[in-house]
Amino acid sequence: MSIAVSDQVKENSALLRLDLNDTANALRVLSDAYVIPPDPTKKSGRYTNSGVLDADGNFVIQSISWSNSTEQVNSAPATPAPEEVEQLKGRYIFGGVLYGHFGHFIVESLARLWAQDAEGVDAEAYIFTAKVSTFPQKSVEKLQKLAALLGLRLPIIVARVPTQVETLYVPAQGFGMNDLIEGSAAFRTFMNTHAGAGIEPTGDEKIYISRSKLPSDRGSLLGEYKLEEYLAAEGYDIFHPQRFPAEEQIARYKAARQIIAVDCSPLHMLGYVGHKDQSAAIILRRSMVIGDYLARQLQSFKGMDAYSIDCLLDDWILQPGSRPSRSSWGEIDFGALHAKLLASGHIQNPTPWPSLTQEERSAELERIEKMHEAKFRSYNEIKVIRNKSII
Repeated sequence: MSIAVSDQVKENSALLRLDLNDTANALRVLSDAYVIPPDPTKKSGRYTNSGVLDADGNFVIQSISWSNSTEQVNSAPATPAPEEVEQLKGRYIFGGVLYGHFGHFIVESLARLWAQDAEGVDAEAYIFTAKVSTFPQKSVEKLQKLAALLGLRLPIIVARVPTQVETLYVPAQGFGMNDLIEGSAAFRTFMNTHAGAGIEPTGDEKIYISRSKLPSDRGSLLGEYKLEEYLAAEGYDIFHPQRFPAEEQIARYKAARQIIAVDCSPLHMLGYVGHKDQSAAIILRRSMVIGDYLARQLQSFKGMDAYSIDCLLDDWILQPGSRPSRSSWGEIDFGALHAKLLASGHIQNPTPWPSLTQEERSAELERIEKMHEAKFRSYNEIKVIRNKSII
């Protein structure tokens, strides 16, 4: 790991730049180290003071979790008072931050699974700090089952209070979002060896991973129903992964040869369990670079053909927001999408797809505003107003 200075955490520690190729500093073995969860009296959020301190109270840089190679999620916590500390005998692997959100869990919470196969590691469980102190045990058990399908062989425990561990292995994060999306060699090898092992491929050769039946707070495409109609006519099965157990999701992703999806978390799962003979088309649903990153994961982990397709005309932003997010809705040019899917070989019918009519577009906007009980605003309009205010 190479050192880089950060204004964000100068008061706590020097910020380190995560280098996924730095194998020499990827794992530390500590005696009597402290695993410190976020302070339950502080307002919960993504950025916390938590992680691992060594026996002398020094922050262990391998315990940092990262949004990208330069943005820390957690910074050095305070050394706990002796009366606050629980003792834990045995050998454990530090797992990082435990997230309940599916995408953050399979990307960030599982990013240290590679340590199970590291030379000299002999542990009895993973110990995590939860994003929030109220993280329910039932959720831990549910995530344990999902992680087991992706290669986890050890139980998960959560440090609810500062915990001093007799022997603690602290691996660096081996995977993540943004510029960490290709993963370390150790993480890729681990996932390609263990994820989905023993689950036989079952299902259609063409699938569209749909968002049309997700909870109302998750964004998608205006007129996704129309895209589903077009793709069903091309022989695609419209797949709603949240309605199936994880075993079946994996089986379906293994069986498919052609996959189309809007940018979404299930594509990370495909990156773990898919194979090189697949071809994936990722349709951008928001003005972000996430499609390119998802394509890079599929390419680097599996060597599959993967394409990010941008046909966005606008983003519709849930108010009072001002930027695309997981709750925004993309408005796309269906004709341009058809042309790009035809060129990539994902569809065959040369007849262009009509975009939404003005009436259909208005009905969609009315539908999502009613669903959210809030207004949506055009991102193009927001940018115009912002630029005028700057000028």
